[in-house]
Amino acid sequence: MEKQNKKTLLWANAIMIAMIIIHDADHVRQASCWDYTIPLLVWLVNISVYTPSIIALYLTRKNKNSAALATVVNGLLVAAAFSEVHLWRPTFPVWGIWNSNFFQLGADSISWTVLAVTVFVGVGVSLTGNYVRGRMSVMNK
Repeated sequence: MEKQNKKTLLWANAIMIAMIIIHDADHVRQASCWDYTIPLLVWLVNISVYTPSIIALYLTRKNKNSAALATVVNGLLVAAAFSEVHLWRPTFPVWGIWNSNFFQLGADSISWTVLAVTVFVGVGVSLTGNYVRGRMSVMNK
């Protein structure tokens, strides 16, 4: 993989992980404000949210051409899944109090902003992966 493509994918996926950490920090803030103790099971299940980013980073570090596609999928999964959970309801109700959507929970403007930015970052990461895929296809011709 060309150095610039690798660097672009590394940054995109690192930014996605950073955004998810910010999102998780907001949930800790919410829990604190609501006097809610986040159960251990929710912490453990939450690790799954990082999996697509970790896979994409691993493939990028190993110079795999599939890293760009993994980055596309990563961004789309985060944008879609976070929207589903917080705007509607989770497919798998394993999120404790967050099995209810933000409307029901009365989320504040900070949480709504963090959610919106998380979704936009997910879309941006996906677009970045597609940009690199396009660069790679042109280079391979």
